[in-house]
Amino acid sequence: MIFGPCTRKQILTMSALAAGIILAVVAISVFSQVESKQPPWAAGHSFNKCHKTLPNTTSSTLELVHIVFRHGIRTPVDTFPNDPYVKDSFKPTGWGHVTNRGKKELFEMGRWLHRRYGDFMGPYYRPDRLHAQATASPRALMSLQTTLASMFEPRGTVMEWNKQLNWQPIPIVSEPLDQDSLLLVRTSCPRYFEARDEVFQLPEVIAQQEPYADMLRELSNLTGMPMRDAEDVNSLYITLLAEQEFGYKLPNWAKDYFPERMKFLAEQSYIYNAYTPEMQKIKGGPFLRKMYDEMLAKQAGSLRPRDRGMFIYTGHDWTVGNILSALGLWKRQMPRFAVMAIFETHQNRQTGEYYVEIFLRNDEFGCLEQLKLADCELQCPLNRLIKLSESVLPNEPMEQRCRAHNPAFVEPPPRKIDQ
Repeated sequence: MIFGPCTRKQILTMSALAAGIILAVVAISVFSQVESKQPPWAAGHSFNKCHKTLPNTTSSTLELVHIVFRHGIRTPVDTFPNDPYVKDSFKPTGWGHVTNRGKKELFEMGRWLHRRYGDFMGPYYRPDRLHAQATASPRALMSLQTTLASMFEPRGTVMEWNKQLNWQPIPIVSEPLDQDSLLLVRTSCPRYFEARDEVFQLPEVIAQQEPYADMLRELSNLTGMPMRDAEDVNSLYITLLAEQEFGYKLPNWAKDYFPERMKFLAEQSYIYNAYTPEMQKIKGGPFLRKMYDEMLAKQAGSLRPRDRGMFIYTGHDWTVGNILSALGLWKRQMPRFAVMAIFETHQNRQTGEYYVEIFLRNDEFGCLEQLKLADCELQCPLNRLIKLSESVLPNEPMEQRCRAHNPAFVEPPPRKIDQ
């Protein structure tokens, strides 16, 4: 032997040491594989390239922030007749609710918002500083609760009230779904649906969907559900995505369609649903009108409460898409769960001018994309922004803009996915 004779005790010691090293190597290897399969937002702060981004206040002061985001990852809301999981209960989450994975992502997003706006909002929650609102959909309410929980953790601040619970209760405003006129815009509006039907009759829209006619017929047979247009494809796409995110194996036929073949129409449905200025005014206009009024009030010093610094809203994929479409800023894409739009109102320190910067967070790493209006700068003067939005800002009563041109037109019932 190279090292000379060894006692039985030495041999056992060396064997145990070698076994320990092997187990450690295996454990590290397994852990690394598990980590590599995690979504980017779960990989830890030091690995996230967008871990900390701050508002650009080199020559300005941040005055007001508006945030609107989609609920987190959820189980399916509804499905198709031939779905193998049509009778599944999706335990323990249930149908249409935020999953544990979704909660984790939302919680990390709240921490990201704290890192970005903590200096602006202050170290702890103050009621006058924040307005929080969600649609009455349980998944939207839960998503906002989860995000705020990590955005305003009270531990170590004057708001700490329970040593065993690092949580600050924050009130959330909501409207009944059938009265929602801001985020989901579910109030009765026959003209919107009439206008949407007109969009699907436009030559360019027919031409865009025509190459997918065979796919629509095939999917109709496979799912047992009529697949007529982009909106139907979008609904199926999101159902399959939700099942996949929940860890369920999709039907064998799905690999031939999802996600690639279905992707164009699924993405295009967001374009069609706010295709004209009239539709944008109905769906995105009310939010823009309210937001602009608040920005102008901040500029004039008349916003109440005076210390209000942020409005944060949780809605749905259509919420974010419709608002940005009304500004001409939504490009064809699939909105991720928790997709977010941010509107920052700044005041130039030298000129005193108020301007707005707009961002979209629809990146797997949580990175921000700054958006630019066609006829304005990245730092778009507030008055200019409002002027460019005139065609989509509602001025007439809702009953007037929602009245169908054809008196015989019947508004379709609400879809399950909008609840």
